[in-house]
Parts: sequence; structure tokens; C-alpha cells
Amino acid sequence: MRTWPTIDTRLALGLSVAVFALPILFVLVVPHPLEQPLGMDFILYRDAAVRWLGGGSFYEPYQLVGPYQIRAGDVLYPPVGLWLFVPFAIATSPPWSIVNVAFWAIPLAITAGVVVALRPRPIVWPLIALCLANPTTLLKIWTGNPVMWSMAAMALAVVGSSRFAAPFVLLKPSLAPFALFGIRRRSWWVGAVLLGLMCLPFGALWVDWVASVLNSRGGGLLYSALEVPILLLPVVAWLGRTRGGGGQTRQQPNTDVDRLGIAETLIEGE
Repeated sequence: MRTWPTIDTRLALGLSVAVFALPILFVLVVPHPLEQPLGMDFILYRDAAVRWLGGGSFYEPYQLVGPYQIRAGDVLYPPVGLWLFVPFAIATSPPWSIVNVAFWAIPLAITAGVVVALRPRPIVWPLIALCLANPTTLLKIWTGNPVMWSMAAMALAVVGSSRFAAPFVLLKPSLAPFALFGIRRRSWWVGAVLLGLMCLPFGALWVDWVASVLNSRGGGLLYSALEVPILLLPVVAWLGRTRGGGGQTRQQPNTDVDRLGIAETLIEGE
């Protein structure tokens, strides 16, 4: 039987604040840490959606004809991502361009709201801060990478009793293990069916996506390893929750974390 250790609230807060020294150190040590322009990834996928709406290919031609080394500017998300990208592609001209801010605001607000709703105990505050202050997390937010929406899906999956949103983590297939959260719940399968239905309209475009993935070089199973902390942020809040996560709500500082192992716990979503 495992229990959560207790920690003074002031100490937890101090450690959490200290963690944010990491990005400051990163900026001081790494030359040109923000050499990627603000919103670079958002612009990439918005423009790819504009191209697709105009009758062009969602993927670059060189991605489909043969091997290529992965680099900035490659379109790597699956076609189902167009459900997300197309609305922002339509809103490219003033005054609707202000809507583009929602690409950041919505997933960040969802994740922040879920963390607050779960009211995680102080012992996990520094871990949540570490996930947020991780340089890759900050960089992905800076560039407007769609992985923010996978984070929001994960956040929605851990709050309340429904695991409906978990399959939508597959917007980024390289983070697929997180999409298994709560797979034994009926609500998870409802979400998976809906995601499958949303995939159907893109037909042959899936062939292009498979070709672009198979032709890519420099990816592999660990391609998104640096993005794991982004998805862990809501999971850590859920594991340390005192309310609102479905299943058994843990109100006392020293109640059981779970009799199940961590992996089993995540699959059960309990």
C-alpha cells in the first residue's frame, strides 16, 4: 500500500518557483534559444491547411516521393488534424485573424482549468512546475505546436469520470501511449469511435500521410520523447489530485495512491 508523503505548502511553493529557474538557465546557456519565430508551427499547419483547401497537397511533394531528413517545415501530423487546422486557415484575413489567438488560448486555458479543478496536493506542485518549465514545453507553446491540443485532450481525459477525450491525444500519434488512459472505460471507446469517424472523410490523404512517415528519416519511436512532460503535466495533477478526477477522490494527504501499479492505474483511469 503506497501513501503520499506530506510536504509543507510553503516548501512546495518555494520548490515550484525555483523550478522556473530552469528556463532562465536554458536561455543563458543555449545560444539563440528562441531562434524559432513566434507561432512558427501554427503558421506551418495553418498554411498547409490553406493549401489543401485550395486543392493542393497537405504534405510537401518531397515528403511523398522518397526519403527525406526531418527538418523544420515538414508537415508530420495526420490528416485528422485538419479538423483543427481548417477553422484557423479560414480565419487568415482581418478581422478574423484575431481568432488565431484561440489556437493558444483554448488548450492552455483547458489545461490550467483542469489542474485547478483537480486541486493537486502540494507534494506534486514541483513536478507540475517541472513539466511546465521544461524547455521543450515552453518552446512548443512559443511556436504554437499542435501538441498543445494533445495536452488539452489529456487534461479533459483526467478530469471528471469520463475518459472520452483520451483517444484525441492521437492528434500526435508519436505520443500514443498517453491515449490509452482509461481504455477500459466505455467512455474511452465512445471517444475512439468518434475519432475513427472523423478520420473517414480524408480517404486517400491517409496514404500520403503513411508515405510521408515512412519516407522520413531522423524520427523513430523516440521522436517525441522530449514532449512527454507536456502530456505528463495533467497526468501528474491527476495522480496527486484531491478531487475531481473520477473514481476514488483522495481528500486526505496520506490516503492510498492506489493499490494498482502506476501503469495499471493509467489504463484503468481510476
